[in-house]
Amino acid sequence: MSKTEIAKCVVSVVVGSGTTKIVSAVIRNNVSPEKITDKVTIAAGSVVLGLMAADATKNYTDAKIDEAVAWWREHVTVTKN
Repeated sequence: MSKTEIAKCVVSVVVGSGTTKIVSAVIRNNVSPEKITDKVTIAAGSVVLGLMAADATKNYTDAKIDEAVAWWREHVTVTKN
């Protein structure tokens, strides 16, 4: 596993966890379940929405890391000819 892949994994876990927690908090603060079935379905939906958002943020952060690595290689790394 390369350093870039490790960085992507670490960033993905941190951002994905945060995103899932934010989505869950938003739902918890804006939905008032009345029945046990409401609680179960809302919890399940919350997890799915959080995971969907985490996938989107992973794609975004992976692309930004790739851009940063490309910039670094082009502008900072000295290549030997």
